[in-house]
This record gives sequence, structure tokens and C-alpha cells, in this order.
Amino acid sequence: PPVALPQVQPPVPVPNNGQELLINMAVIDGKVIQHWICAVPNCPRPLDNYKNGRFCKPHLDLAQQGNDGVQNRVHLPDIDGIPGNQVPHTLRPRSVHCIQTAQWACGYPIAWTKFYDSESLTQVYTFLSWIWPNPLTRPTYISYDNACKLLRHIVTQHFGDQWIQVTRFLVDTWHYINHVADDDVCRVWCNPVPMDGSQPDLVLEKRDINGNLHQTRAFNMETAEQFNSWLDRYKGLLEQMTATSHDFVMHTLFMLYGEMVEERI
Repeated sequence: PPVALPQVQPPVPVPNNGQELLINMAVIDGKVIQHWICAVPNCPRPLDNYKNGRFCKPHLDLAQQGNDGVQNRVHLPDIDGIPGNQVPHTLRPRSVHCIQTAQWACGYPIAWTKFYDSESLTQVYTFLSWIWPNPLTRPTYISYDNACKLLRHIVTQHFGDQWIQVTRFLVDTWHYINHVADDDVCRVWCNPVPMDGSQPDLVLEKRDINGNLHQTRAFNMETAEQFNSWLDRYKGLLEQMTATSHDFVMHTLFMLYGEMVEERI
């Protein structure tokens, strides 16, 4: 394991008023809901013309240059022995890679953002730090399908960051079964349901109607997946919208879903 990891999970920090923080969990995940953006690589700007355009306003001059201007790749058949995915062209604009959402374990949405090229660990870390800039407000647990790699990224690339002092990163239960069994960081630090009593806030004991004692998960780690499933009904509409309309509708959907969760709980 990375040497920067503390040997023992530190206690939850206590704010200035002397009262312990609540034990809570946030769940994050990516969802492939895209909209068109400029064909120029690494340019996140919206299209100037969503009907048949390929470029943002600052790059409109490239529309007259054809393949001599900027190059993009889409699926094409092989041409003159060149694999289709290697054929450069600007036949269509690029699209946003995905949206990233964060929710509380009860399902209530917290925030969302767009990742333009990939769901990289750097972007996930930046997203989390933007939501919770103050270490004292950070959640006790964060559930993420790639939490073990995110933990490694924080320890190795952001040495001294207080994330590892106040928050434990867990792989959600559905993805955890597919993670490598001999990955010590994943198994020791990111286990969502440790049965050795090391994390009593994650595993509860409850009795059934017959009086038998069972261990159950304290948090729903799949709320992001459930929210993503709910968003599927709007995916087709969102992907045909302009960037401004897309963002407005996403904010509205977050608000509506939050109201649904409030009514349920």
C-alpha cells in the first residue's frame, strides 16, 4: 500500500463547537449523457450552430480548411489500408464524455458536472474538492466504483491532502465483487462491508421477525446508479439539446429528483 496511508483509520474530526460530526456517506458516479461540443480536440466550448455545425465560434474559420485544419476521429471503414478509427477528419463535432453526479446515500442529489474527455481520477478529485473545500464539511464515507484508484491518486499526487484524514473512500458493493482480490489497498481500505468489526458504522446488526440476528449494510451505496437509471428516460432529449438547454434541464431534473427523495423520506 502507499506509504502515505495512515496505519489506522483516524477518528472523525470534531468541529470547534465540540460536537461530533454526523456519520454520513456520499455516492458519486459517471453517467454517459452527452451533448455536442467543438470538434477541436480539448476545446469544451459549445457549437456555434447546433443544426449542422462542427465548431465553436472562435474556431469557425477551421470549417473552411477541411482535413487540413483540425483532425477528429469517428468510426469509419478502412480506407486505403488505414484502419477506420485512424482516419483523420472533421466530419462531425465531438461530444461531452459524461456527466458526474454526487448524491447522499439517501438519494438526495448534491451536485453534478461535465467531464469533457474522460472520467479521469484528476477530474473526480477536483470535482470532490470543489463540492467540499472545507475538510470539516466533508462526508465520512464516499462510495465510488473506482475508489481504490482514487485513493491511490490522492495519496501519491496530492500528498498531505486532508481527504484521507477525514474521509474513507469505499468501492460500492456492486462493483467491489469484480475488483482484484489481492489488491491490499482495495481490500483493506475500500471494503464497503468489512465483517471484522473495524467499521461498525458500515455494518449494522438487525433482528428479523423470528428473532434471528443478521448483519446488514448501513448505507445504500447504489443511489447514484438508481439516479442514473431514472435519468435514462431523459437521455435522448438531453443529447439533442444545446449546451445551455442541456445544463438548464439537468439542474431542473436535479431539483425534481431531490423533491421526490424528500417526499419519500
